[in-house]
Amino acid sequence: MKLLAGDVLLLLAGDDFNKLSSESLDFYLISKIKDFRKLEWYKVAVLLGGTALAILLHGLGILSLFLGLTVVLIIAMVLKIASPKDLHKSLDLNLAIIIAMSLALGLAMVKTGVAHAVSDYFIRALEPLGEIGLLAGIFVITNLLASYITNKAAVALIFPISITVALDLGLADPTPFILIVAFAGAANFVTPIGYQTNLMVYGPGGYAFKDFMKIGLPLTILYGIAAVSILYFYYLA
Repeated sequence: MKLLAGDVLLLLAGDDFNKLSSESLDFYLISKIKDFRKLEWYKVAVLLGGTALAILLHGLGILSLFLGLTVVLIIAMVLKIASPKDLHKSLDLNLAIIIAMSLALGLAMVKTGVAHAVSDYFIRALEPLGEIGLLAGIFVITNLLASYITNKAAVALIFPISITVALDLGLADPTPFILIVAFAGAANFVTPIGYQTNLMVYGPGGYAFKDFMKIGLPLTILYGIAAVSILYFYYLA
């Protein structure tokens, strides 16, 4: 491939690239992405082993996961694996706010009786189809909302309703009604705006909105049938 003036290159270069390139006019540095450092073996062992140990201690009820991972993070900073000034860049504040607001919204729906009112409507409309019909209905509504208003918002809206449906049915274990919301919220195949990765390929791939519907709808139907069937026969049948 013949390079021409003005071509933009993404290069994986050595540490001496800046020095060498400054001595010629062949390259003009536009931007620099984050360097990839190869860690020493013992630092990798500390990260993997510390994380695994924190999870194990949490599973045994000895130490909370938050405290265990905090200790691992402190050790990582002491060993200079991570830098304190880079920590805030790794925190997704938008996600944290969305989760907090979603929990508050869900609690408000339960406290005000909105969740109970909607669950009554659900039960009356889908009761002739039985518990499997209720699971399917929750899947369809959650997935439809997730495809257009993001999965976080959809789960926040439907989760308290799904829990209330399970309680109104007198189920001792609401697990299938919890999991169906999670599965439906994760199945964002129908629209390009349903999930970030869909948007990542939407423009560069030259896809149209209908392309996602054409491929995503059959996939969502198969996924929904599998999720509803497995949850029903494993927990309710």
